[in-house]
Amino acid sequence: MRANLVERTVRGTVLVLEMNDPASRNALSRGMLAGLSEAIGHVDANVLGIVLTGGADCFSAGGDFRELKGTSEDLGYDEAVSAVVAAILASDRIVVAAIEGPCMGAAADIALACDYRIAGAGGFVQIPAVRLGILYNPAAVERIGRSYPRDTVRRLLLAGERFDDHEARRAGLFSRVVPKGESVGAALRDLERLDAGQADAVRATKRLLADLEAGRADRAHWERRRAELLDSEQRGAAIRRAHARFIDKPGTRR
Repeated sequence: MRANLVERTVRGTVLVLEMNDPASRNALSRGMLAGLSEAIGHVDANVLGIVLTGGADCFSAGGDFRELKGTSEDLGYDEAVSAVVAAILASDRIVVAAIEGPCMGAAADIALACDYRIAGAGGFVQIPAVRLGILYNPAAVERIGRSYPRDTVRRLLLAGERFDDHEARRAGLFSRVVPKGESVGAALRDLERLDAGQADAVRATKRLLADLEAGRADRAHWERRRAELLDSEQRGAAIRRAHARFIDKPGTRR
């Protein structure tokens, strides 16, 4: 496996993960999938957000057909894709997909598991599994079906429809569309607003959302966790800053 299939760059408190196999249009080899799983699952304590990108021209063309046989032996490949999705869902950091160009097949599955997606103009998303005679991974179908509108899911998975940038935005697949080449910059601007004082609240909210989506939220646990955060020094410092800005400032309306 090439050592740099997934390039890591730290920008302050943000980790940028770039899939790096332009010759294959970032086809998701098992090596690349393993690199993504490892990188997302093991981040430094000071990292508050993660940006996943394929670079300036192509997020990913999807599965690496050089590693697929077209038989049930490919179930092992599905497990490698699922491991990346599981790492994203289990992460208590905000994970943003910054999409330029194609985002297809297994790559779309991974991007749709991220907390949100920012696409450069001209980006598109497609899962053409049925066109290849494939029933897509049932676990992924279940997750996508829970997370996105019914009509969108059927167009995406039954028709294998290609959703171009603004249509993907209208369908809820892209969260925002920015000028071509600016998706990573937009994601960084979002995440660089975070500071250490927000870390516990962001991580708790991410875990609560994951529990709710999985149907396993323990209300009593989360009420206790909320009380802990209300009593935390981070919360106290945030309130003191708010007082300084909006209440104690001379001439401010009370």
